[in-house]
Amino acid sequence: AVIEIAVDDDRLIDRIRRRIAESGGARSDDNEETLKKRLEVYHRQTAPLLPYYRRRGVLHSVDGMRSIEEVTAEIERILEGLR
Repeated sequence: AVIEIAVDDDRLIDRIRRRIAESGGARSDDNEETLKKRLEVYHRQTAPLLPYYRRRGVLHSVDGMRSIEEVTAEIERILEGLR
């Protein structure tokens, strides 16, 4: 099984900006430039694989823009269904 945590790039960047502002940027890699590079790599290398997994019926997509608790619960539900 493959679990995709689907997020909107712009909203994700906004979340990171808020986290940096609230935490004072505690993590050295917690910055907008690093996130944009990671997103670029994701769109170039990972996203093209999603249709392959979808066609095989093994892709599970989770709305990553929901709360941490909701995302966690959805992932746990998917994993339970695989047992």
